Amino acid sequence: MSFPDTASFSHSAAIGSRKLTYCPLHWTGAACDWPICVHGRANPATKLCQCYNYYSPPFCISCLPGYWGESCDRQPLKGVSSANDFPIRIPPFLVKPILLAIGVVLLLLMAFVIYRIRIFVRNRKPPRYDDIAKDLPPPYTT
Repeated sequence: MSFPDTASFSHSAAIGSRKLTYCPLHWTGAACDWPICVHGRANPATKLCQCYNYYSPPFCISCLPGYWGESCDRQPLKGVSSANDFPIRIPPFLVKPILLAIGVVLLLLMAFVIYRIRIFVRNRKPPRYDDIAKDLPPPYTT
């Protein structure tokens, strides 16, 4: 893998006796010739990133094709290389009617649940007085 000439995009500035170098994103070093490997380490001989797990060069930021996850260590199901390999295929002209049917079923289910809750609340009756006042207070004496 070849990289552009890094000397062409390093910027230097002098503040007093100190020389500061500003490198573009993911580059470092005095001449901006060392890559910053996010999930890997730079090889001193080649100045290229050696990525951990299945991260992709040049800076080990994203996963290689076919890998995913926080650590780029997960693969899709074996034998499935694309969406066309899945056994169930829905013709495009049926997608909207199927989604509409699912929406109607969900609305009917919500209406039924609301109806049953209203019936339950309406049919609740307060407890009888005899059930509440089992122990009467002692009679008043004068």
